[in-house]
Amino acid sequence: MSNIIEYTVSEISFSIKTNLESQFSRVKIKGEISGLTKAKSGHIYLTLKDEEATLSSIIWKSRVSLLEIMPEEGLEVIALGKISTYMPRSNYNFIIENISFAGEGALLKLIEQRKKKLENLGFFSEKKKKKLPYIPNKIGIITSPTGAVIEDMKKRIKERFPSNILLWSVAVQGNASEKEIENAIKGFNLLDIKPDVIILARGGGSLEDLMSFNSEKIAIAIYESKIPIISAVGHETDFSISDFVADSRASTPTAAADMVVPEKKELWKKIQYLSENKKNYLDNLINLQIYKLDTLEARIVEPKIFLSGLEEKLNNECEKIKSFISNYMKRVESLINNMNLLKQDRKIKEYNINLAKQFNYFKQSFSVLFKKKSDIMNNKITVLQSSSYERWLEKGFVFVKGTDNKLIKNLRMLKNYKDVILNFSDGKAIAKIKKYDD
Repeated sequence: MSNIIEYTVSEISFSIKTNLESQFSRVKIKGEISGLTKAKSGHIYLTLKDEEATLSSIIWKSRVSLLEIMPEEGLEVIALGKISTYMPRSNYNFIIENISFAGEGALLKLIEQRKKKLENLGFFSEKKKKKLPYIPNKIGIITSPTGAVIEDMKKRIKERFPSNILLWSVAVQGNASEKEIENAIKGFNLLDIKPDVIILARGGGSLEDLMSFNSEKIAIAIYESKIPIISAVGHETDFSISDFVADSRASTPTAAADMVVPEKKELWKKIQYLSENKKNYLDNLINLQIYKLDTLEARIVEPKIFLSGLEEKLNNECEKIKSFISNYMKRVESLINNMNLLKQDRKIKEYNINLAKQFNYFKQSFSVLFKKKSDIMNNKITVLQSSSYERWLEKGFVFVKGTDNKLIKNLRMLKNYKDVILNFSDGKAIAKIKKYDD
């Protein structure tokens, strides 16, 4: 017992602090982030944990902007730092200087968690996708201002179909890239003169390099954008969350340039094809209308012939009525003559009364029928007069006949004549054809 060293509380606490901090002055610790808190002072407090233990950790404000990645709840990381003790409370903490991802497995796990969350919120729904403009006037590009990506895209767009390009420069990896890309998407949407489409572009890289494009904040910015967005991140085999949220996905930035503008040669071919179709359609339409006019013309009856036919029918009807009344009167007279006038005096009076009634009835019927037929005939006369060629001539139209008195209906027929007869409402004139204009 006498050989055991005796310490005061302060002495043992100081000894523990000295030994602990000297032994773990620079160490890497792997764990999952939990209990993440960002204080108003700018410091970040969190806990690193595994299946058996937890470790209170602190990131001082001065180190936050220097971190390789920003800490997130549930993220498995490797933290670089040192152990620090607080003697008055016998506490120890891990002071973090930098953070990196704990391998691709941790990244893939995090990405999968975010994808499921966003998919459940409807961020990947095809119904929400906006249609890309066919020929955009202005193209917004969010990418690094240096490197091959922006130059390749500018070159390809210029080759295919020159358009105005608005570049919003951002960092495409690292701690600051997430916020810059988010601000760029929102910034384009706030412009008075907005681009017609946005391309979010980055070249290939490791999974860790592309992590900014798996950010929830960027996914939300893409989803809320009023401007259609194409995600063109990495190579063909690379898929980021931005690809699933965006309105369209391109396998590479160059492929996005191909997608956003048509090729001039192909566009010219389409224009020629449409022009030819339009010409054929108009030719067919004109020929159809000419055929309809010819058919209607063949059905038109000369007004005088038509009216004479109506007049003849009306006269026939009137004659039939007159004949019927005359025959009826003769029959009555015959009955009267054959009767014994003295004995049948009362019956004669009754016949006379009935005869008078029937005569009045036929007289009224004849008047009604005559008026009805007259009204029908007058209406048809009015219709025929309004559609007669004389009325059109009075309005200023002219119909053209050849010297052989044949009606000329089109330019093809006109080419058979050197002289033509112009028929006006008040006379005719002979015209000489000098030029044809197809």
